[in-house]
Amino acid sequence: MNVFYPQNLWLLLVLIPLVLLVTVLERRRRKRFSRFAEAQFYSEYQKHHSPFFQALKAALTTLALVFIIFALLRPQWDYETRDYDTSGLDIMVCLDISRSMDATDITPSRLERAKLQISALIDRLKGDRVGLISFAGVATMECPLTDDYESALLMLGRLNTNSAARPGTDIGGALALAEKGFLGAGGSNVLLLITDGEDLGNNTLTQAQRLSSLGVKIYTMGVGKVEGSLVRNPFSGEQILSKLDARRLREIAATGKGKYFSATPGQGEIDSILQDVYSAEKGWDRSRHLTTLKDQYSLPAAAALCLLLAESFILPQRRTRKRK
Repeated sequence: MNVFYPQNLWLLLVLIPLVLLVTVLERRRRKRFSRFAEAQFYSEYQKHHSPFFQALKAALTTLALVFIIFALLRPQWDYETRDYDTSGLDIMVCLDISRSMDATDITPSRLERAKLQISALIDRLKGDRVGLISFAGVATMECPLTDDYESALLMLGRLNTNSAARPGTDIGGALALAEKGFLGAGGSNVLLLITDGEDLGNNTLTQAQRLSSLGVKIYTMGVGKVEGSLVRNPFSGEQILSKLDARRLREIAATGKGKYFSATPGQGEIDSILQDVYSAEKGWDRSRHLTTLKDQYSLPAAAALCLLLAESFILPQRRTRKRK
């Protein structure tokens, strides 16, 4: 069994003041009685009231309250399959994890800034599917298109420049892998390329044209500064000046009929990208079959209702036998 709202368990504490209230009221009743009669006559005064039925009514009311609290916890058990109709875009993010992304010309580093931008993007998505490709000398599908944003963020958090399977930067290879990732997708597809623009491949624009002909709009986001920064090779110790190649990224965006943005600490470009995408692109309606735990709160709610009805029919009086 699963409890969907465990934070509501504190409601059980309501039972404590309830029991105390019943005790205080009984003492108060006895005290008021002692004002106009001797205490030994209290049992005579209560002779028409049945202690058993009074206790039974209190027990039924308390038990009903427990069931109501149990229903508020939203208990779940057993499984059921539901059909969900969703509408959204398919957005594939290609992230550069080459050594040049370790440059610190923007804080904390190009790669960490890029990961923050992607996290902000995923946080703003509503019903869209997102995929993640990392690339350096070779591209890797880290997360296929999914609406499980937590899984996508988990894969994103694990990426660093040591994750690259091969040194170098091949943007064209990442675009080619994205084309495979969009297979079976519908509606309008969007590709977001985040890199410093240093490209050692030779088929990037050709692949961008191919994606554009397939209906994929390409947005590019540059991380870094044109002035560049020195990056040390951890194996040879050699220092290389790495610069942001914004011109190259603008070419790719223009070929993909998208736009180029620069990564900023304020992350305003994320809103600009999504605003542009949502205003121009049409989402894809799709249905999903999900197996989920079945809500069972109706059972304790019905039990609580039955107990309260039973309590209302009980009179707290002694039964009297008719004399023949």
